[in-house]
Amino acid sequence: MKFLTRSSLIFLLLSGSLALAVKGTATDGAAAPEKPAELGPVAEKVPVELEWEQIIGAKAYELEFQNQEGKVLNTFKSNNHIFKFKFKVGRYRVRSRVSDARKVYGEWSPLEEFTVQPKPAKIPKKNVVTTGVIDKKTLTSEVTFHWGEAAGASAFRVKVVNEKAEVIRDEIVKGFSYTTTLTAGTYSTTLTSIGNDGIESDPVTLAGRVIIETVQLDKPVIVFDEVADPGNPKVKIQRLPTTKGTPTLRWKDASKVADTVGTLEYRYFFGEEWIPVDKFTSKDAKEVILSKAAKPGRYRITAWAEAGGLKKSEATTYEFVIKPTGY
Repeated sequence: MKFLTRSSLIFLLLSGSLALAVKGTATDGAAAPEKPAELGPVAEKVPVELEWEQIIGAKAYELEFQNQEGKVLNTFKSNNHIFKFKFKVGRYRVRSRVSDARKVYGEWSPLEEFTVQPKPAKIPKKNVVTTGVIDKKTLTSEVTFHWGEAAGASAFRVKVVNEKAEVIRDEIVKGFSYTTTLTAGTYSTTLTSIGNDGIESDPVTLAGRVIIETVQLDKPVIVFDEVADPGNPKVKIQRLPTTKGTPTLRWKDASKVADTVGTLEYRYFFGEEWIPVDKFTSKDAKEVILSKAAKPGRYRITAWAEAGGLKKSEATTYEFVIKPTGY
């Protein structure tokens, strides 16, 4: 009689509900698919298929499942070389034997280490919801991933990788969705089911990359004081506010994550050439005291907003005069 040996065992896990074949795509502002309210029981049994080489003359097959301590948990019998059953996620030891026409069983095969994995999550077609454009104030875009149930899973691992193959997010989630914020870039995402004892399924890559586009910053808007025109007190004119008599730049509704960068130029009253006299960077939209605008003459400010991950804004320009008798 030919007994079942270690080398003849072939262990196969069923793909389960075709979860590997059904993948979603990223969508712009699509409505999130309806998802289960809570995670299913962690003790849920998982479809398992065990197969070995068919043995000539074998009339019956017997399979014994043991835990890691050697306790027999279950025994399965079949008339062919393929077993299909359900079992809890875990690590087990398995052995088998066959019987002949006389119903006499041979010796048990050597014990094999065997792991029952949770099934990969069911991935809907519309599995990602995002505007796809970063917010100018935060430099990020909110992204939400959705998926369905997975037999034997008590949690899920969500891993987000950028175009440089760097892992940006690696989170364990108890539920069927995950929300994060991402900066401008292109990302791929994998989802792995995790059993109650930490056993993981094979990862599923979500079809369709998440693309977050950058935008251009708004150009700076200068804040002015309204004062009476010395030549006509009934008329209001605009001028830069001052700090102890020194012209000061302040910004209206500036982004707190952007820097306002610029130059200050000077020329004589009747001159034609602008001479650079100062460069400034206004961190986090703080004011700039133009201490170099002291001597009489004409001055020109050129300023723009900058921030990593965003396009530089268009420039704002403004000219003002320092008169010999004072500002």
